[in-house]
Amino acid sequence: MKNIYANVLVAILVLPTFSLTAECVEPSVAIITGEVRDPTSREIILNFQSPLALGRSSEQRVILDSHNRFAITIPLSRANYVVCRYPTRRPTWKWMGWIVFYVFGPPDPIALFVEPGDSLHVVVEPGYFSPSLRFSGENADNSRFMSGWIPRFRRFQRGLDYQDLKAEDFSRKIAEWRRDQSELLAEAREKYALSPAFIDFATIYFTYGFGRFLISYPTQFSLVNGYENKDIPPEYYDFLLEISLVNEEAIGVGNYRTFLVRTLGWELSKDPKPQKLSDVYDLSGLGLSEKTLARLDSLYEQTGRKPLLSQMVDFSQAVLSPANQVRLDSMYKNRARLRLSKRYDLGKMGVAPADHGRIDSFYAKAGRGLRITTSNKITEPELDTTSGAVELYLPMKEGSDAGEQLDSFNRTPGLSEKVDLSSLGLSPPVQAQLDSLYVHRQPLRLSEKVDLTDLDLTDASRTRLDSIYANSSGARGYLFAKRYDLAKRKLSGRVLYWFLAGELIDGFRTDGDAFALATRKWQDFTAINPYAEYTDAVQAALNKAMALRPGRHAPDFTLTDLDGHSVSLSQFRGKVVFMDFWASWCGPCIANLPFLRSIKKRSADLPVVFVNLSLDESDSAWRKAIEKHKIKGVHVRTTGSAVAKLYNVLGVPSYFLVDPQGRIVEQLTQLDLMDTDSVAEKIKETLGSV
Repeated sequence: MKNIYANVLVAILVLPTFSLTAECVEPSVAIITGEVRDPTSREIILNFQSPLALGRSSEQRVILDSHNRFAITIPLSRANYVVCRYPTRRPTWKWMGWIVFYVFGPPDPIALFVEPGDSLHVVVEPGYFSPSLRFSGENADNSRFMSGWIPRFRRFQRGLDYQDLKAEDFSRKIAEWRRDQSELLAEAREKYALSPAFIDFATIYFTYGFGRFLISYPTQFSLVNGYENKDIPPEYYDFLLEISLVNEEAIGVGNYRTFLVRTLGWELSKDPKPQKLSDVYDLSGLGLSEKTLARLDSLYEQTGRKPLLSQMVDFSQAVLSPANQVRLDSMYKNRARLRLSKRYDLGKMGVAPADHGRIDSFYAKAGRGLRITTSNKITEPELDTTSGAVELYLPMKEGSDAGEQLDSFNRTPGLSEKVDLSSLGLSPPVQAQLDSLYVHRQPLRLSEKVDLTDLDLTDASRTRLDSIYANSSGARGYLFAKRYDLAKRKLSGRVLYWFLAGELIDGFRTDGDAFALATRKWQDFTAINPYAEYTDAVQAALNKAMALRPGRHAPDFTLTDLDGHSVSLSQFRGKVVFMDFWASWCGPCIANLPFLRSIKKRSADLPVVFVNLSLDESDSAWRKAIEKHKIKGVHVRTTGSAVAKLYNVLGVPSYFLVDPQGRIVEQLTQLDLMDTDSVAEKIKETLGSV
């Protein structure tokens, strides 16, 4: 869990309220100055978007001067929503911190609001509960109201409980929230001298926040309850009739883009036709005829979507009779969903073995939903069913979040826990062997799922087809392309080109098929887009992405290792470098460690360096994770540096392979990593190609 005492003070998120005119508006600036009384840190973190409101926010860190003051100039073309991050004061005793967190909840952000030409000054006095703030300067009342309103809004978000929440009840709750916000704004207009720009911003924010909540309900319900709510009445979506998809004044307001993305996604989800293989993956470079593509799609639909167990596990190693192989395939195809006790180690959750059956039964009756809550009142995990739902209470731990703790309870069930092997009359050793084969199975290639022999493919085409299928970005590319095309039908004017530009910028941050599709859509965009500023922004994003394509020199960096020594990428010239961006709180990062250990073992005698670049903010959490999981290699921490941005790392884990000459060989996906043989072979090939 991240530091629970940290409070938001200075991270600048630019969320403009007014659209640009048909002509490109030159950015103006707003100046924020401040003073921190009795500071708890010398550093302030700042994040802000570009004046065009495209792409993700960037980060800057500002150091307080000798008088504990700071200043920042923000380029902007419209009014901007500003949030600031700075650590609050730590209580002398840890138990006091727990009480503060329990009574007041997690720290809320301090929100500011600036317009072009504003000069806002803020005085901050960090406290144990929340900081004291004083504002001065033009339009200071906007920030006085904003600093209290945003925390209230976030508390409402945190309080939403989707467990068994019916669509009509949720709709009513969100409608009440919208009315409350309108009344709050009306009262604020009487109390504060709010500017017209701020009033417009708040009105738009409420409108699209309302739409965002409602369009997101089906997804949130599924995530919390573990199953899809199929009882949503058609009239639930009537709210879409009153909220305009096209609103130039909403460009840049955070809720607006999210609302558009999710609404377009909902439109796409209504298409009952299954995704064809040739839709999801870019097969255009294989030179296949339309007849061959249609045949391939048909074969994949028949056998590729749900492969047989006998395709995943080599039954010959277990010496199964043909009859038992057929029966086992059938049993696996019709297997029941896993009980909770098979998914997680309930013993680690404080559940006695005698109670596992009762918990499993309750879990099934409750819709297979698991509600997770962190608490500072406990020191060990506790599983509870008294509320009518299966609730897991996790203790709050510094340097660890709920997701990481939950990952530590994960079990890897054997085959015998998914199907009843005893009914086949198999001996215990054979059952154990099947369990082992199943647990250690490798991802199937397409040629192992589908019989390609009748398609008359060359060996090179078959190998290329397997490689394309193994790339997990195919599905992302499919959704990107579909949403891009749907946006062209649903949106218009500046909103259309602003949205498409943002989609392309996000697409260039991917790899494989998704990147290739984004590149093709970029050609379409340049042909139809009338706004030069959007073309320039997308071109800049493409240039940055191309700098990380295979064959380009990997950006050099210098960071500090565990012993305080400087480590640079360039010092490893002559060796293959495997770069692993990770964090102690990242569940998938930890889950991938067995694959990494296997790759390291296979490469032990080769000139290969494994550089682990942690995104941890906590030095102690970083060191503890390395020791706990016995992670080998060179260890550096990227906090406060631009290294993650240089490599376009937007999430962890992220893996890069760099050749002995310092050139990027490939960015590896998690699926790539699971095929440890192929990765080890790729390392050998990289050494041999120099």
